[in-house]
Amino acid sequence: MVDLYARRFSCEETFRDVKDLRFGMGLSSVRVKSPERRDRLLLVSALAQVLLTLLGAAGESLGMEKGLKANTAKTRTYSLFRQGCMYYQAIPMMKEERLRPLVERFAELLHCHPVFKEALGFI
Repeated sequence: MVDLYARRFSCEETFRDVKDLRFGMGLSSVRVKSPERRDRLLLVSALAQVLLTLLGAAGESLGMEKGLKANTAKTRTYSLFRQGCMYYQAIPMMKEERLRPLVERFAELLHCHPVFKEALGFI
């Protein structure tokens, strides 16, 4: 039962990440009348969400998430998506010795991910 609730809570966070303007992509404020345009927007947003989640996972695997949470927190404070957003926003000001391992780890995760491995196999 606890596992089911944990999965449900994870889905709730994902919906917040997509819909909320402050913490995510702000799709709740988008007004699109054409179903084709809506579908394209959802596809692009899903792709962005996966890429930002992978960026968050790359940062977490390198121990970079310690700079995003309070010193007393033992568990993850932000979702991998939110961490990815924070890293993405920090990239322009990030020093190369911190950025290079993040980009390299992100590339490794990208190449290991089955969907991207097939879709981006030409890269």
